Amino acid sequence: MGPQCQEFDVVVVGGGAGGVAAAVGAARSGARVCLIERHGYLGGAAVASSVLTYCGFFDASHTQVVAGVGQLFLDRLAELDLYLTHTTATSGNKVVLLDLETTKRVLDSLLIDAGVTVFLHATVFDATTAGDRVAAVEVIHPGGRATISGSAFVDCSGDGALLAATGADTVVFAPDERQASTLVMRVGGVAEDANLSSASMTRAVRAYRERYGVALLRDHGSMVRLPVSREVMVLVADQHRDMLDLDDATRAESEGRALAAHYFRALRSGVPGWEASFLAATGPEIGVRETRRLRGKDMVTALDVTSGRKRPDVVVARGGWLMEDHAVPGLITYDGIRDGGWFDISYGCISSRSFANLWAGGRLTSSDRQAFSSTRVMGTAFATGHACGVAAALHVDTGRVDNRVLQEGLRAQGALL
Repeated sequence: MGPQCQEFDVVVVGGGAGGVAAAVGAARSGARVCLIERHGYLGGAAVASSVLTYCGFFDASHTQVVAGVGQLFLDRLAELDLYLTHTTATSGNKVVLLDLETTKRVLDSLLIDAGVTVFLHATVFDATTAGDRVAAVEVIHPGGRATISGSAFVDCSGDGALLAATGADTVVFAPDERQASTLVMRVGGVAEDANLSSASMTRAVRAYRERYGVALLRDHGSMVRLPVSREVMVLVADQHRDMLDLDDATRAESEGRALAAHYFRALRSGVPGWEASFLAATGPEIGVRETRRLRGKDMVTALDVTSGRKRPDVVVARGGWLMEDHAVPGLITYDGIRDGGWFDISYGCISSRSFANLWAGGRLTSSDRQAFSSTRVMGTAFATGHACGVAAALHVDTGRVDNRVLQEGLRAQGALL
């Protein structure tokens, strides 16, 4: 990592959609920025867990509700003739399809062009605080340890690594109330005209379950054809375990792989066009939907989502994805947004109530249990992460965040508010 103590204006933890947006937004606001990522690549769950769709760029009416740094990503996909979308049969929402290797390279380029210092293979394990301020983070990497200090800090790590290290107030629901984790499967060799409907999966899984007596609790899920590789992404192998518990997290991975093998066999034997298919990959990591999140100065509520609540004085991001609840084993429930539109996410939902120079975005955004099933998605993470980064840079410059000035800064960078 070079010198074992480095200093920046804004320190961002997590290299997924939210973290990249935060880092680029802060850098474009004039801050000296570093981004810390525990993997050897950017992309978060989209890459590490093969969740190769960005949900949340569009609302149910297919109006784009997220732009800003997210638009920079979409524009680079378009330059490569890879800006492709898909309308999901279950929700009717439009998602952006991703190619795994392209996603990594494009995210690399966004940070390089913005002048962000990136530390890969670096994991936050501790933090130094003084009063109501975070002063530094401690990271471990293959060569040892390093201290990274800053004036402002953003956590977009998904699991809240920085929030936990600082002792900031967080919300952690009981494991049986959390969203399920899913081990995503990528299947090759599926005929181009094969049936990818949820109904075809249900028929195949039920027939397999009856024939072999295997307990496959969930019999429906998403199947999406990916660009470039033409593999089919399958989301069905759920695990309802505590992903903050070491033993539970370990079992979720190993049992998820065994479960995925059964689902693959069910699809190959029960869906026309899948006869020559093969299981190209699982994960490699399980896709975690929920662990901890920020306890902010405000929170998004279920009523905010369903009513499409607009908050023009305090809005810093839009949410356009319906509430998609995976908490009940074997069942997915949906609750939409009024008129198929979007809701506003306020500044208080990304601002820590524990520390004056700490923000959190992505699935760490402050929300109640039901609203979380909307705010957690990666398209929305681009928006909340972007707001975190611009807010952090503004705080570095002025020692405070005026919401009007924050909104002006976000709009100047193309954000939709």
